[in-house]
Amino acid sequence: MTYREESGRNWRLILGDCLEVMATLEPVQHVITDPPFEVEAHTKARRSLKDAIEIDFAAITPEEREAAAAHFARLASRWVIAFCQIEAVAAWRSVYEKAKLDWVRGGVWDKPNGAPQFTGDRPGQGFECLAIAHHKGRKRWNGGGKHAVWRCPLDHRAGGGGKQEHPTIKPTDLMLQLVEDFTDPGETILDPYAGSASTGVAALRLGRRFIGVEKNPRYFDLACERLRAEESNTTHHAARAGQVALFGEVGT
Repeated sequence: MTYREESGRNWRLILGDCLEVMATLEPVQHVITDPPFEVEAHTKARRSLKDAIEIDFAAITPEEREAAAAHFARLASRWVIAFCQIEAVAAWRSVYEKAKLDWVRGGVWDKPNGAPQFTGDRPGQGFECLAIAHHKGRKRWNGGGKHAVWRCPLDHRAGGGGKQEHPTIKPTDLMLQLVEDFTDPGETILDPYAGSASTGVAALRLGRRFIGVEKNPRYFDLACERLRAEESNTTHHAARAGQVALFGEVGT
C-alpha cells in the first residue's frame, strides 16, 4: 500500500512497496535502479576498522527479483539497468530474459577508494556490477564505443550534511555518468528502489524527469529533501541550513 507521495516540477516520489506501486505506473523510457543485494552482502557496510554502517533493509529474494524484472520489462521502452554484486549477474540475466528483455551485458562500477579486505586473508571487493538490458528492438546510447566500466570514487557524504545517511548510497557523479550515457533530455527515468534518490538528483541535473519509489519512510524523507534542493538549484546541505542558491547556481 502507498502511504504518501511528493512531487515537484519534474519529479515524483512515492512511499510504498515497489512491486505494488509499479503495477500502477504508466510506461517510462528507462529503469535505472539499485535493488538490495543478496543475503551474503547484507552484513555491516564497513568503511574502516572502526566504522561500519548497518544495512537496515532486507536482502532481495529470487521471487522479488523475478517480479521486479517483469515490471521493468513492462514499463521501460529503452534501457533497464540494475546494480548487483558479481555473483548475481547471471541471476539478473535469467529474469531479464524470462521477462522478454534483451540482455546486453554486465557492467562494472570501479570504486578506487573502496574499503580493503580488513581481515587481510583474501582479496577485497573493489567494484560493483550492473546488469544491463534493453527493451526488444534497436538499441542506442550516448557512450559511443567506450567500455561498460564506470570509475568513480565513493562519496560517503553524498546524501546529506557531511555524513552518510543511507548505507548503500551511490555517488551523484556516478549516477550523472550513467544518466548521461544511457538517457536523453526530457526522458523519464524510474528508480523503484530509490533510496536517497541519487538517480533522481542526476536526472534532474541533466534535464530528465524522475519517478522514484521507496518503502522506508526515513529514506523517503531524505530523498524528498535532496530532490527539492536540486530543484531549487542548491545543495542538500545548504538547503538544510536554510540557505538559498544565488544567481541560479547549481550546487555541486
